[in-house]
Amino acid sequence: MTATDILATLWVWTPFLAGGFLWNILISLAAMLIGTLPGIVLARMRLAKRQSLVRISLVVTELMRNIPTFVFLFYLAFLIPVEFEFAGQVYAFPAWLKAALALSVAVVGFVSDNLHAAWRHWREGDHAAALLFIPNWTGYLLIIVMASSTASVIGVDEIVARCNVIIAAVGRDELMLWIYLYAMSYFIVFCFPLSRAMEAVKNRMQAGPDRRYPKNEVEGS
Repeated sequence: MTATDILATLWVWTPFLAGGFLWNILISLAAMLIGTLPGIVLARMRLAKRQSLVRISLVVTELMRNIPTFVFLFYLAFLIPVEFEFAGQVYAFPAWLKAALALSVAVVGFVSDNLHAAWRHWREGDHAAALLFIPNWTGYLLIIVMASSTASVIGVDEIVARCNVIIAAVGRDELMLWIYLYAMSYFIVFCFPLSRAMEAVKNRMQAGPDRRYPKNEVEGS
């Protein structure tokens, strides 16, 4: 196939791939939301005066950090039924939500560690260091976006799964590399600018305390 043929094929399937990438973003946002809420609880428990609460939060955080999300994805796929009955009605349990739940495990550990550090900095008066949690959280979202492609293994109709559909529909093996490279470009275009922006925000915030909070003001707060 010529370069013109390859570009024409990719262009025809662009809306289809873009729709799949929206599922990647949805899964990632859901995973961050689901994981952030219990992560906040764990981070707060780590600041408690009762040592029993601190120990429990540390054990749970360590567990969340070390569960392999890819393995957990398969576990949830088989553990949670495809559909369930409630109040006489049958509801489907979507595969994308299973993927979000699996990815949220890592988010719980991340939020527990980083928010705990942020709260400690805030209490010490280092507000700029505490607010670094925001760009750090956004940066971790980008990691989850890249990891969301694993959802294809349980049948989620995201961008990698749609690449396989295109390859089967076109029936040209020589297009496989170009289709996957094109799908990769979606992640690069989405993640790279946000990553650079968050890095710039972090650098500005790290340089900011000396400028915005005079030393005597910070010490007196």
